[in-house]
Amino acid sequence: MKTYHLKHMNAFTNEPFSGNPAGVVLDAKGLSEKTMQAIARDMSLPETAFVLPPTTKSADIQIRWFTPTVEVPLCGHATIATFQALAEEGLHGMKHAGKYKFRLQTKSGVLNITVEKSYSGVVVEFQLPVPRFHVKKIPSSLLKALGIRSSDVESRLPFVSHSYLYLPVKKFSTLKSLQPDFTKLKAVNESTRTLAVCVLSLETIEQSSAVHSRFFGPAVGINEDPVTGSANGPLGVYLYHYAIPAEYPIPSLLLPDGRIEFLGEQGDVIGRRGRVKIRLRVSGRAVKDVAIAGEAVTLMDSTLKC
Repeated sequence: MKTYHLKHMNAFTNEPFSGNPAGVVLDAKGLSEKTMQAIARDMSLPETAFVLPPTTKSADIQIRWFTPTVEVPLCGHATIATFQALAEEGLHGMKHAGKYKFRLQTKSGVLNITVEKSYSGVVVEFQLPVPRFHVKKIPSSLLKALGIRSSDVESRLPFVSHSYLYLPVKKFSTLKSLQPDFTKLKAVNESTRTLAVCVLSLETIEQSSAVHSRFFGPAVGINEDPVTGSANGPLGVYLYHYAIPAEYPIPSLLLPDGRIEFLGEQGDVIGRRGRVKIRLRVSGRAVKDVAIAGEAVTLMDSTLKC
């Protein structure tokens, strides 16, 4: 029986019992896909990340992500958690304070990671693929599954499809009161060949935030994900493409390197407050790249035997 280093992390927060939980196996070399899925099922967290050697020369490190039921091609919060865990253990060359860059092999391609480690903490930035949205007509089945009316939808913003469905609603109160029928919602995702549904509102809890969202993924075994990096990154692109041209007052920061930063809120409604920094590099109306950034904390540090 072999042992593995396993951590239970909370991502997009610097406080325990908030943000989004993730399992991280720090050296998963030798684990079969079947065993990784079994570990993720037993962890029963939104995602468990497995750190592996890369199988391509263009990458420094590889991560695979599993929900309790399926492998997913991309996961933001578990990536933030993984590099926080690696940095605090001093692994992959991160023994001392400094700025570290990695090329991460994923099933969504090779993506950039930047880790800033200081004596006060760690901030991880994760590059995501720039989404290509498709504007769609809202299925009536989606509104029924969410338990809302067409009048609740923000008609000045589009309903779009990517890997996820993005539905804008007018009021935060609508977002807060959602009680989806997850069986019906799963059927919507299956019929549209998407993984999950992100419902968003431009009404936020904090004035500095740009958007508040909730994320429902029964099709991938997660009824509601607390704080979803892979959805918040595209949300920044959504804001830039649709909300800003429609003259919504969207709070943002201009970073020293010229990028635009939005702050995404999620998790407050279910008692898992998290905040995601969404960073865009733009040229005119085009988004050249998108990244998410955040912190994570270790909740449990243990040994896995299997």
